[in-house]
Amino acid sequence: MLTISVPQVPVNIVRGTHEQLIAFLILNAWPSHFGLPVLLLVVVFSKKVQRHITFVNLCLAFIIIGISSSLLVYAGRIEGPEPPRFVCLLQASLLYGMPGISSMAALMLVLHMFLVIRGHYHGEEYRDRDHVLRLWVMSVSPYIVFFVCVIVTAVIGASNPGRVSRNRRFFYCSLDFLPFTNTLTIVSAIILFATFVFGVWTVVILCKQWKIQKDNTATSGSLDFSLPIRIVAFGFYIIIALSLSLLSIKSPQSPVPDLVIASAATVVMLIFGTQRDILQVICFWKWEKRSPKRVEPLDSATSTVDLKSEFMPCSQNPYFVA
Repeated sequence: MLTISVPQVPVNIVRGTHEQLIAFLILNAWPSHFGLPVLLLVVVFSKKVQRHITFVNLCLAFIIIGISSSLLVYAGRIEGPEPPRFVCLLQASLLYGMPGISSMAALMLVLHMFLVIRGHYHGEEYRDRDHVLRLWVMSVSPYIVFFVCVIVTAVIGASNPGRVSRNRRFFYCSLDFLPFTNTLTIVSAIILFATFVFGVWTVVILCKQWKIQKDNTATSGSLDFSLPIRIVAFGFYIIIALSLSLLSIKSPQSPVPDLVIASAATVVMLIFGTQRDILQVICFWKWEKRSPKRVEPLDSATSTVDLKSEFMPCSQNPYFVA
């Protein structure tokens, strides 16, 4: 197995403070250990809340990232001597899969929203059961990218243990191997660019749809813009956050990129956990029963779809309303 000559591993390239370390850990821990699991339980078990598999994947991605970022807490090695080699390599491997799984999960969510919005704009119903292969690709691609990055990092790190260190990145264990980090940066940048393209394209279609609805207030089954705007807003946020994270690989002195990307899971909670149907389930005692609104016969970008391509009735979707 190829072994690369190991230079002295830099110490504390990221100039963080103890307070910033605690903030980093809290930002990763509370959504992954509490907030997102609660949100997923609501989505999975509530009959009133329907979400697409791409949304579920997004939540799972940030749960994985948060747990991975907390490994040194479990080991009691957030400060002091270097963690055990296996723990440090495990965390580095998992976190180097972070850009791939988070960017792919965001891309698939934005892409699905784009397909639904475009179909609605052209007067067609986008149905996953008509695109089973696409549904499978959208469902598993974040995990494929993640595991490829994890395995490559683990192989390189196991062959060159001197390149794996916690002190180098301050907040977490990392791998000092420029060819791999450059490749990771390029791949993630391509995914982020695709997310940006579909996000802008979706905004253009939404603007056209809004103009149509504004000019024709009598239109039946008009589109509610709340959810698409939330998804597009998150898509742009994750582009900025991951771009900062990728830039930090090249110039890692500032702790800001790591703190920004650590806040992504909290942003997911704020954007998607505050939707009306989710709040109705969580705070059930505060909501009175209301008669359901008449809805457009359109599969929502957040309706639940399993891999057999079965649809929930459109009447259960509260986001496309007349």
